[in-house]
Amino acid sequence: MFKKPFNNFLLSLFLILFTAGWCSYFNSFAMEGFYPQIQRSELTPPGYVFSIAWTILYTLMVVSLDILLNLKTEIKKMAVQLFLFNLFLQIIWSFAFFYCGYFLVGFIIIIILDFAALALVEVAYQANKISGFLLLPYLAWLIFASYLNWIIFDLNGAFFAL
Repeated sequence: MFKKPFNNFLLSLFLILFTAGWCSYFNSFAMEGFYPQIQRSELTPPGYVFSIAWTILYTLMVVSLDILLNLKTEIKKMAVQLFLFNLFLQIIWSFAFFYCGYFLVGFIIIIILDFAALALVEVAYQANKISGFLLLPYLAWLIFASYLNWIIFDLNGAFFAL
């Protein structure tokens, strides 16, 4: 009776942890390398805030994706595809920005991610209001991250060079 919903929860958890793992891996290169050396916005929070924020955001995303996976509506497929596209873009952005130090490329990717997240929130809300509302903090954080990315690009140039 509970097998399919539980499997959907496990799939949601796996996909979010997979994304978090890769993003964290790429992030670690910057934290141990160039990131402490670059100029950042005065609004950049301390490092521990990012860990707390992403833990909360990823938890909300697991719940939102689980809700979507358990729906029996036609819009479910589009919502799940948008969710996967968002996760993919998160990994690509982390690779470009943190692993490669490509601030301009990172900014372009995160702007695309902002619009993909907005589309995800809209479609998830149409599919299930709770699922859509759970993604609003994710969208807000991405917009803030876009601002931080822009300031880093503006202050440091298109990429970090040793």
